Amino acid sequence: MLTESLVLIVYGATGFTGQLVASYLNTHPELQGKPWAIAGRTQRKLDELSAKLGGGPETICVDLEDTDAVASMVSRTTVLLNCAGPYSVNKGAVLLGACARAGVHYSDLAGEGFWQAEMIEAFHDLAVDSGAKVILGGGVDSIPSDLGALMATEALSVEPNRSVQIRGVYTRYTGSFSGGTLNSGKATARAKKSGSYTGAMEANPYLLTTGVIGVETGAPGTADGMASDFKWAFDSAYGAVSKFFMAPINARVVRRSLILRDEHQNISYSECASVGMWLRVIGMWASRGFGYFLGEPIKFKPASGEGPPSWLLRDGGFEIEVTAKASAKTSRTRISGQGDPGYGATSKMLAELGLCLALDDHSESLHRAGVLTPSTGLGHALVLRLTQAQGGKFMRFDTEPPLAL
Repeated sequence: MLTESLVLIVYGATGFTGQLVASYLNTHPELQGKPWAIAGRTQRKLDELSAKLGGGPETICVDLEDTDAVASMVSRTTVLLNCAGPYSVNKGAVLLGACARAGVHYSDLAGEGFWQAEMIEAFHDLAVDSGAKVILGGGVDSIPSDLGALMATEALSVEPNRSVQIRGVYTRYTGSFSGGTLNSGKATARAKKSGSYTGAMEANPYLLTTGVIGVETGAPGTADGMASDFKWAFDSAYGAVSKFFMAPINARVVRRSLILRDEHQNISYSECASVGMWLRVIGMWASRGFGYFLGEPIKFKPASGEGPPSWLLRDGGFEIEVTAKASAKTSRTRISGQGDPGYGATSKMLAELGLCLALDDHSESLHRAGVLTPSTGLGHALVLRLTQAQGGKFMRFDTEPPLAL
């Protein structure tokens, strides 16, 4: 019996973020009338979600312990989005590896750098051979940083091999966290305790490509690209800047892009946050009585499967300014978006990235296949799609000087 080919599959669809991704896709105009599926380990939960979605997507119940079932599921689609984190402890390698072998495009929301490094080592060559694009950092970590670095550098228009310094500064990140965020932190702590994630790995700016030596290997030689003793500093443009908790994840993905573009010997990347970003977070929470005024208080110790309240998913937002400098020349790309960054916005980014892989022409991207990044695997095709999402009301990309797409 022949089974229908699916545009894409969302695995881990019954989790907090997975439900947001599935709900967004369910009403997306480009998926109307097209076959797609939600997948996970528990049929009852999948049926309940499918009912909420009006029965639009097919349901596929697959335990990642069953490699034959995984292979069968993967064979039915060209794109798979994995929302079942933490990926290092939830057999993310099984799903990513199956896609890499089968030539199926894949992305997830992993923030576990040590796991990403393992995936590159294990599956990059397999993905190159099969034609699969495995895109790291499919959400707010690290699409804005990675696309911002690409656009700011292109706008700079310097000759090859010139020294360029890129810095990303988050000026708005009004959101909260979920049980999944805490679980990812616990997974990283377990990896450190077991010795699979060492102190040297944590400090390595080029963790995502084993053995690479680049302009940042020596100094500062940190994951976020800031000085090793950096906590905060005065900045003429932003008043003051401080460390940013997402920076080590984002900066490594950007450096993976620089390596894939063979620019890591002359281009550096650092990331931090403006003090104003933190004030905006506190101000937003306080103005709504931390959610008590709205009957949905923020949970500062959410359980697994719990996330930010609906008002924060809706009213949150983010903005990053990425500046590229070379000698006397400077360019800046500002990327902003609506919705709680880690969930409301991230779910839309991952969904649009999946649709870009499935429906758009991304053949002009830098790389045809492999374990890639948003900018090297999709590039301006993804910029264009995100710019047009929700009638142009979701994300904005503004570059000074203007950069023609």
